[in-house]
Amino acid sequence: MSVAGREDYVRVKRRNQTFFIHTSPSDTFAQIKSEIAQAMGGSHVITPQHMRLYIATPTPTAAKDYDDDVLSDKSTHKGPIPDTATLSEHDVKNDAVLYVTFAKAWENGVDLPVSDNDDEWEEIEVVKP
Repeated sequence: MSVAGREDYVRVKRRNQTFFIHTSPSDTFAQIKSEIAQAMGGSHVITPQHMRLYIATPTPTAAKDYDDDVLSDKSTHKGPIPDTATLSEHDVKNDAVLYVTFAKAWENGVDLPVSDNDDEWEEIEVVKP
C-alpha cells in the first residue's frame, strides 16, 4: 500500500539499519530526515537537526564493481545535502540509496545544537550483511 502521491521510495542506510522512505520528487531532504526521526521513535528520540544526509556517487572504474548498498573505497559522496534541497534537484530517483549520519553529541545523549564542523559528526558507516 502506498501513500497517495508517493509511490517512489529511497533507502536510507546507517550502520546496520535501512529505512525505506516513501517519496515524491518534490520532497525536501528535511522531510526525509523527519521521516527517519519518526521511524526511530519520534523527535524525542532524535531530531532532524542531529542528522546529515548524503548521496552516494560511484567512482568510475573499468569494471562495474560498485555496490550501491555500501559506500566503499570505490565510491564518494555528495553531502551533506542541504535541508531545503529537493530530491529532483539532486536527481534522486526511485530506489536510490542515501546515507544518514548522526551528530556525535546525540550518540552521547547530549541534545544540544550541533555545528557544521565535520568533527562533530559521525563518519558514514554501513555494515554489509
